[in-house]
Amino acid sequence: MTDLFGDHEDRFTDPVHREFLLRHRRDLLDFYQPEVRLADGGMAWIGADGHAMPEMGAQLFIGARMMHVFSLAALEGRPGAGDVVEHGLDFYLDGAGRDHDHDGWVPIVGGSAPQDRKELYGTAQLLLAASSATQAGFSRGPALLAACSDLIDRRFWREEDGICVEGFDRTFTHLDDYRGQNANMHLTEAYLATFEATGERVYLDRALSIARRITGAAASGEGSWRLPEHFTADWRPIPDYNVDDPRHAFRPYGSQPGHWLEWTKLLLQLRGLGADEPWLLPAATALFDGALADAWGDGGGFVYTVDWDGRPVVEERFFWEVAEAMGAARYLWLATGEQRFQEWYETFWRFADSHFIDHRLGSWHSELDVHGNPVALTWDGKPDLYHVYQATLYAELPADRGFAAHLRAAGTQRLAG
Repeated sequence: MTDLFGDHEDRFTDPVHREFLLRHRRDLLDFYQPEVRLADGGMAWIGADGHAMPEMGAQLFIGARMMHVFSLAALEGRPGAGDVVEHGLDFYLDGAGRDHDHDGWVPIVGGSAPQDRKELYGTAQLLLAASSATQAGFSRGPALLAACSDLIDRRFWREEDGICVEGFDRTFTHLDDYRGQNANMHLTEAYLATFEATGERVYLDRALSIARRITGAAASGEGSWRLPEHFTADWRPIPDYNVDDPRHAFRPYGSQPGHWLEWTKLLLQLRGLGADEPWLLPAATALFDGALADAWGDGGGFVYTVDWDGRPVVEERFFWEVAEAMGAARYLWLATGEQRFQEWYETFWRFADSHFIDHRLGSWHSELDVHGNPVALTWDGKPDLYHVYQATLYAELPADRGFAAHLRAAGTQRLAG
């Protein structure tokens, strides 16, 4: 049994827990770092055994998230982390990862199923990566940050709506009618990091605008935490979107409790960074409590999706949900001081250690069935380090700083040992 916590009253500062988090962070990097860089550029999709799956191509959201994580690791002194970030900067600034003919970045380069659309989802996460690289001191980080921010300004942001559109064809000629909350949620995260990297208030204001549009009514009554995921071109919810494809990896039917937990965290980060609006804490609390009420199963873990009455639709448990719940619990404790949030934080980590962490091969299983057994119905392999790596840092984050800003201020060299 993993030694997760000692007997310290504060679970976040517990020395045994802090040591576990540092050790687990090193283990995660040991799993991903050896094969994360593709020889032709970009970052690899990593399989269940830790080996690259080049047939998956260089996927933008994976590459961006790896750049973000390894920027954080570089701030903590991890040997070789900077090489991973520079590899990403090569690919997305001057290499094949950037569309030099039509501008922007495509979702997948190479592999067995390349894609050439232009989507907010991956672009938003590349802005996060650029912001983290900038705060970590990489000389080309500001150039990538400026390029991403400029593209979002010109192509995706709609001032009249206070939120972004979703996607185009490769040439930016045809705009999709679909609008979604997921990509805008990740842009909110990226805008907060960009605000910290640049000090420019416009990024904080835009993050608040998106949050208000998506979550502003989350504390208004029964079921209000069940956020719509999919919208028409004029931002009317489409409640039956993908009803025939409920396991869709990015646009499933229903509402996703994991996203409620991500928004809990983001609303409180907004509050900590200076957004002074009274609805932020009540909405964050309602989203967290709603996720527990609707989606935390009898045996633990959050179901993937629920319908509009809170009934489970896809009952598999995904790794990223419980990781985001850890961050949500941390920020709620910082905001309220309520002991229950420390208790839930410990519960989430104990469930993750018992069910998601792969103690034999490394990293985390991506998906569990209702009995807690690893399955691969939606995701193949272990491609995504971002959620679980961030989970190892929440215990030390203050209310008023994000990951890169905190590590930069702390000036730690913890991963070098």
